[in-house]
Amino acid sequence: MLISVDLYTTLIPVIVTVLTVAVLFYAVSRDLRNVLAVSGVRRISEYVTLRCPTCGYVKVREFKVGDYVGKVDDEKCPNDGSSLVIIGIGKEQANA
Repeated sequence: MLISVDLYTTLIPVIVTVLTVAVLFYAVSRDLRNVLAVSGVRRISEYVTLRCPTCGYVKVREFKVGDYVGKVDDEKCPNDGSSLVIIGIGKEQANA
C-alpha cells in the first residue's frame, strides 16, 4: 500500500508550527530580559537609627539580624561613652 502525501499539506503546517514557536520564544525571552533588567536596578537597604539616651547623639547604620526597637546596642556614644539605643528601623529603595 502506497500512501500518497501531498508536499504542501505536510510542509505548510510544519512551517507554521516552527514560526509560531519562534515568535513565542522571542516574545517570552524579550519580556524576561525586561523583567530581569528592571529587578536588577532596585535594591532595598535596611537601616537602624541609634540614639544616645543621655546626650541625644544620633547615628544611622545598616540593619543586623537581631536588631529591634528598644534594644541597647553594643556601640558606644562618641561623646560620653554610654550605650546607644535603637529608636527606629527603616527600609529605603536604592538604585544599584
